[in-house]
Amino acid sequence: MADHPAQHSNCPDCGVAPGELHSDGCDTAHCPDTGAQRLMCDHDGACESRWSGDFAGAAECRAWGWWLTEQPGLGLVPCPPGTEGAIEDYNRLITHARWDADEQRYVRTDAANPKTA
Repeated sequence: MADHPAQHSNCPDCGVAPGELHSDGCDTAHCPDTGAQRLMCDHDGACESRWSGDFAGAAECRAWGWWLTEQPGLGLVPCPPGTEGAIEDYNRLITHARWDADEQRYVRTDAANPKTA
């Protein structure tokens, strides 16, 4: 089954344990205000975020069944949960959800969940 559990391990880039602040320059760290990669945010890397043990947005993709799989000649295409080799669909995440800084997670903005629009 392709559904990936949360990692709950050390950050794959800077090595901090879950609950610890990411190191400066960490590629995995996200901005707590925008949810974007911290290295690309407008805070010039000055914002601090803690490693949760999972990538920002991964849990939401899994909960909402948003997956991608590689198809020869087509590239990455949406697929159902449980598809062999599937990965979380972060493209759909950024187009059908928004980062909620208060909740520190993504919330859906699409018609399937109008309460979060």
